[in-house]
Amino acid sequence: PVSRKPLKPHYLLDRNIAVLKLFPGISPQVVESILNIPGLKGVVMETFGSGNAPCYDWFLTMLKEAVSRGIVIVNVTQCNAGMVEMERYETGYQLLQAGVVSGYDSTTESAVTKLMFLLGHGYTPDEVRDRMNRSIAGEITL
Repeated sequence: PVSRKPLKPHYLLDRNIAVLKLFPGISPQVVESILNIPGLKGVVMETFGSGNAPCYDWFLTMLKEAVSRGIVIVNVTQCNAGMVEMERYETGYQLLQAGVVSGYDSTTESAVTKLMFLLGHGYTPDEVRDRMNRSIAGEITL
């Protein structure tokens, strides 16, 4: 038998990430349960169209509180094509004001992996938010 040394990862991944898929009529309990997962550091939020979401007061308040606790929330579209343009419509702009970061044309899987990678390298939430707005390996087009 061939003896193999265990491979050491070249990078670390932080798996304290969740995906929040928005849908019409989503309840406060669903959003609250995701945003209050113990140890949560990042959320990829799948929104409608070009980055729109319900603008219920309770929803925006929960997002702001999560961001203030250091949770990085990235906005990606549920659509098969297109991209998030948070400044295009009022609802997207309110998400931006709540501290949500645009995922541009990133897929959910790409945004999750990027968050895991950045958080795994020990970047602060502000550094992660900044780096989410820059392409690392062609995952977003700006």
